Amino acid sequence: MSGAAELARIEALQRYRVLDTLPEAAYEDLVLLAASICRAPIALVSLVDEGRQWFKARLGLDVDQTPRSISFCDHAIRNPGEVMVVADATRDARFAGNPLVTGAPNIRFYAGAPLVTDEGHALGTICVIDDKPRGLDEAARAALSALSRQVMRLFEARQRNLELQRLAAERELMTHGMIEYQRQLEVENAGLVVEASHDALTGLLNRSGLEKLGGAAMTAKWLASGVYSVAVLDLDHFKRINDTHGHAAGDEAIRAVATEIRRNIRGGDIAVRYGGEEFLLLMPGTPMAGAMTVTDRIRLSVAARDDLKEPLTLSGGIACGTSGLDDPEAVFRAADQALYRAKRGGRNQIQAAED
Repeated sequence: MSGAAELARIEALQRYRVLDTLPEAAYEDLVLLAASICRAPIALVSLVDEGRQWFKARLGLDVDQTPRSISFCDHAIRNPGEVMVVADATRDARFAGNPLVTGAPNIRFYAGAPLVTDEGHALGTICVIDDKPRGLDEAARAALSALSRQVMRLFEARQRNLELQRLAAERELMTHGMIEYQRQLEVENAGLVVEASHDALTGLLNRSGLEKLGGAAMTAKWLASGVYSVAVLDLDHFKRINDTHGHAAGDEAIRAVATEIRRNIRGGDIAVRYGGEEFLLLMPGTPMAGAMTVTDRIRLSVAARDDLKEPLTLSGGIACGTSGLDDPEAVFRAADQALYRAKRGGRNQIQAAED
């Protein structure tokens, strides 16, 4: 797969906003059907991300993700139009030395039907696995393909539902006057209002903007999905950058971090320059595992920058809360405490809040 094609595939996967979401019965039902039809002890709905395969639903397997480098599904998505069947992995040159074959779960048989978008992007597979070599008859192949189409219908329904939620939130905001606030940003003094709500250096929301958004967001019940995560990020050794290279270099470093944050957050996430070299991420509908994935992706992309006066690293802390149960201020404090543990632990790392 070419680099451009893979980039388009990853972007298509991210648009569905399903990675690192909580288990759902509809997907669990489909893997149960796949296992029953194909008479296999293991069945998965697997999504192939940049460096991993993550399981939206699984039966007969305890882990929720594996490295992409050892993924059978990574091979299956290379031919979106067909079901890939491996009758005996020990006799297949692609997989004979694979740790999933030489060790647990001792894969011998694999069959995977790609999950294909209307544009032809294969996002992953619905697959079945057995520890005994065997084949798959045409009826079972056809059934597995049908189940892959059902998974895609669920993804598309999820996308439509998210859009409906967005529209419903907009209507709620209108009822409570948020639309009037948005209109005020478009009048002749819009530039001054935007400047008051957004950080001039990075373009991200500032504290004032967060406070304005916070009231409206609570009105619109933006945390109605239940679980949410808060991450506090801090640029390591920022004072040294200013002292060594000057404030212009410090500003350049802050802008670089903001750029990587914007590149890696998802559609519903909110990013804030909270003060100085500190940033805040609000991630509705996101449990700890998903928040850790997003936040660590930002950390790695910042560390990979090679266009600055010196290498940059980030430290961060994450805490989770449940809407209606946890005090948001307490969740923020827990994330801030986790950040300080990351700093004390050597920096350039993300720490989760302690229970």
